Amino acid sequence: MKSPMAVVAALLSIASAPPAAHARGQERHAHHAAAEVSGLGAVSFANSGAAAAQAPFQRGLAFLHSFEYDQAAESFRAAQAADPAFAMAFWGEALTYSHLLWGEDDAAAARTALARLAPSREARLAKAGTARERAFGDAIEALFVDGTLPVRVRGFSDGMRVVALAYPDDLDAGSFAALASMFAAYVGDLGAAERQAARDAAIDFAQRVFTANSNHPGGAHYLIHACDDPAFAARGLEAARRYAQIAPEAEHALHMPSHIFVQLGLWRDTVASNQRSWAASEKEVAALKETNADLSFHALLFEQYAELQLGHYRASRALIAKARAALAGVDLSSGHHVDAQHAVQELAFQHAANAGEWSAEICRDIGPLPAAAPADASDRERAFTSRARYQSTTAAIFCGSPDAVLGAVRERVAALPANDPTGPGLRMTLLHLELLAYMAGAPPRPLDALLQDPETPSRAPVGPPTTLRTEELLGEARLKAGKPREAIAAFERGLALTPNRSAALLGLARARQAAGDAAGAAEAYGKLLENWRDADPDLPALAEARSRAGAK
Repeated sequence: MKSPMAVVAALLSIASAPPAAHARGQERHAHHAAAEVSGLGAVSFANSGAAAAQAPFQRGLAFLHSFEYDQAAESFRAAQAADPAFAMAFWGEALTYSHLLWGEDDAAAARTALARLAPSREARLAKAGTARERAFGDAIEALFVDGTLPVRVRGFSDGMRVVALAYPDDLDAGSFAALASMFAAYVGDLGAAERQAARDAAIDFAQRVFTANSNHPGGAHYLIHACDDPAFAARGLEAARRYAQIAPEAEHALHMPSHIFVQLGLWRDTVASNQRSWAASEKEVAALKETNADLSFHALLFEQYAELQLGHYRASRALIAKARAALAGVDLSSGHHVDAQHAVQELAFQHAANAGEWSAEICRDIGPLPAAAPADASDRERAFTSRARYQSTTAAIFCGSPDAVLGAVRERVAALPANDPTGPGLRMTLLHLELLAYMAGAPPRPLDALLQDPETPSRAPVGPPTTLRTEELLGEARLKAGKPREAIAAFERGLALTPNRSAALLGLARARQAAGDAAGAAEAYGKLLENWRDADPDLPALAEARSRAGAK
């Protein structure tokens, strides 16, 4: 991170900078486009582009703030066609190739776009129409220098912070400063304190924008992302309620509120949010003449997870069938379709992990252990592959070969080099399998060791959990071992990480009951019944919850 003095120096350099050599006028002559961009929110980025470039540029900016990257790039290219010397349109397009919150980074495509403006960073900065545009350009250029991703992200974050402080009333400067701070927190190779500081900065910048203009898509969107954790989610709830109204034409904007809803355990809101997002995704795919591989299966996963918490197991199974039907006969070979490639498997695992239904069909949908991701895979592809390997390994315990699977994973863990990056994930997998085996009646490794909290504690997941929950497994194992008070601690810790999660509430209720706390058990059962008030009537444990909570 830049030191405070370095930031001050950068601010002074902006204040004293002369106009660019070919500037089309000073800042006061910049164009101000109409604030509302139909269906995408209110943006009004003052700039020195030609009048004919204003509408496509503002539309591109609105699409970009809602992560509708393809449409944003197309709009920025239309602005470039209208004004080939309009530097901000090229810098805007460059940003559409960095999807770092999604684990995707196409720096080569961004550099190709920038090279169409001018061959070097210095030449491109010389084309900036105003000192403010040059400051934006300097920050964006830092994201695409030759260097490691953490170095590039730190440069972008530092640069956007300078712009946001120099122009405190500039809502897009604040928005991109929030986004850049999140990039730093995600992939900036920061220590724990620096990472938290980056998150705090993202929340502060986004909140400033949202407070100034609650119709700006960047303020609402980035505030939701920055607050995507149960410890911060309440701060993002107002933005979550607002964002879908701001940008109803953006499928991602219709989905994003559910990131806050999940962290707060608002399951019905989560279902509604993602049903709207899926419908918008279908409309968008049809309009753009894409294939079903481009549908938003991410939204389908969120919808299914919430249905499972509500006890709607039939609806969950129907969503697996929906994904299977949508992808029948579709070419999934492209690396751009990683979500679609894994959609049926992830939906099947999520259903089984939450409903406890490990049918033959579910086991087929999850499938065998896939190969490791190739060396040139994106972070997103690696994440999906890692999850798929965990899910296939875990499913094998329920699908017919528990002893062989457990033995193989034990051998792999024992053979791990000390600093192998796959070590933490594989050891977590082994812990889960050991706990499952114990609960199924297999002789445990030393029981006291198995029931201890893991050395690396769990963190709150972003969105629906993609693995079994360690705290819930520990709680169930401790209950089986006759340790209800220790089980209570595990389930309560689990609920702090995944609030209002039905399996944790059921486990907590049972643990309190076993510990002799009938009133505490009734309270937990009561909260569970709030989730299950219109659950499937044949739901396992529904009668138990009603009886113990005193409900009729």
